[in-house]
Amino acid sequence: MAEPVKKEKAQKEVVYSLSRASRCHGCDKKLPLGEIVKLQKAEEDREALCRTCSKLDDLELIGKGNAKITRLAAKYSTVSYVVMKWSEVWKTYERLGILAEPKAIDKAEEEAQVKLASRESRKSK
Repeated sequence: MAEPVKKEKAQKEVVYSLSRASRCHGCDKKLPLGEIVKLQKAEEDREALCRTCSKLDDLELIGKGNAKITRLAAKYSTVSYVVMKWSEVWKTYERLGILAEPKAIDKAEEEAQVKLASRESRKSK
């Protein structure tokens, strides 16, 4: 009897919210606490790249809390990243949300018939 084949979940790419101030390794820009960065492996250490240098500046953050919008936006977005932040209390990484394309978020909001409050305040600026 053949064993059933298990599907492996696709590993999502991860970016991080800084837990302390740093500098971008690509452009030497100061990165404040909470800035989203992509870590790049170097010879001995990891190097933080700002959103511009890592080509993530056209993506929007969807915060945790609305699973339906998150799932739909990740489904419709050609590129999405999970945003993680180090928790000093728990000594582990916590998920903050995802970065996804604005068009995908719009489509997800339309399909779910829900508007994200954090996005509305950003659009009105």
